[in-house]
Amino acid sequence: MVWVDNATPEVDAESQWRTIVAICAVLSVLSIAVVSTRLWLRHKNHGLASDDWMAALAMVFGVLYSILCIVQTKYGLGLPLKLRPAANLIPYTRTNYAGRPIYQMGISFFKVALLISYLRLFKGTSHIIYRRVVWVAIFLVVAGHLGCSLSLIFACHPVNKSWEPTIPGTCLAPGPSFTAYAIVTIVSDVGVAIIPIPVLLQLKVNVYKKVGLIVIFLLGLFTTLCSIFRYLQIDRIQYGDGNSTMLVVWGVIEFNVGNVVSSLPFLAPIFLRKAKNYATKYSGSGNNYGSGHRKLGKSGDAYKLSSMSSEHNKGNFVTAQAQSTGSEENILQASADNTIMKSVTYSVRVD
Repeated sequence: MVWVDNATPEVDAESQWRTIVAICAVLSVLSIAVVSTRLWLRHKNHGLASDDWMAALAMVFGVLYSILCIVQTKYGLGLPLKLRPAANLIPYTRTNYAGRPIYQMGISFFKVALLISYLRLFKGTSHIIYRRVVWVAIFLVVAGHLGCSLSLIFACHPVNKSWEPTIPGTCLAPGPSFTAYAIVTIVSDVGVAIIPIPVLLQLKVNVYKKVGLIVIFLLGLFTTLCSIFRYLQIDRIQYGDGNSTMLVVWGVIEFNVGNVVSSLPFLAPIFLRKAKNYATKYSGSGNNYGSGHRKLGKSGDAYKLSSMSSEHNKGNFVTAQAQSTGSEENILQASADNTIMKSVTYSVRVD
């Protein structure tokens, strides 16, 4: 039994459908997990906002695109043009046609989600010019990708020639049109990644947190590399053997990584807080304080300072309990000579 419809076992074995299916499945699961976690945390703590809905929409479009790519492998995606079964031509072109606008509009949604989060992050601040720049960027991203989507939908005249290539008609030249799509994608990727950096540099936080925030946002530039690698496949499709495997693979990677990166700024503080709480919880393990001693212990970023004092009365010495907190007076049972002893314990903890 073969995976590729109407193909021989030899042709099926040469197809790269396994690679495409694996990448689509793994990255889709990762994207769903990360974005769903972001939505759950936001709903639980603050309620969903417009950027969360855009992230959810991007995730849905990403899953749809991955499904369409997997379906295309049944009709010949993963094979050079000369090895694709002729009987699969119409089903393949129809599926491919459906995936093009979904890809173009879908990758705009996670960019818009990030841009809206920038607006919400600095709402009510004095960064008025910055907010205007973000609004302009949102308009340009949506307009650019919408224009690319419409161009892909109406690339041929008549329109149905896009999914029925055997009928008479004309289509846009693939080289110039795909170059234009790549330029729109790359420019928008770079713009979305660098817009928040000037404001992040002004944050009054320690240098490590500031660098961490900048690195998280710059991860979006990885999608730019995916767009570049994807564009480099156009030459192979137009002048080579026509195998579009890597074009699709880089598109799936770009789509899903973009969805993940757009949610990282919301998840990173949660994981950092959990790590800090874990370190604080176990920072004092292994520290034993003996009677009448002072000890300074260090574990990670937490410091513990315990100070114990006691009073001597008629030669009698009483130690404080290490687990006491605050100050505590113990009126001990009178001894044989009716002596009353008082013990005071001080414990200081500095994080």
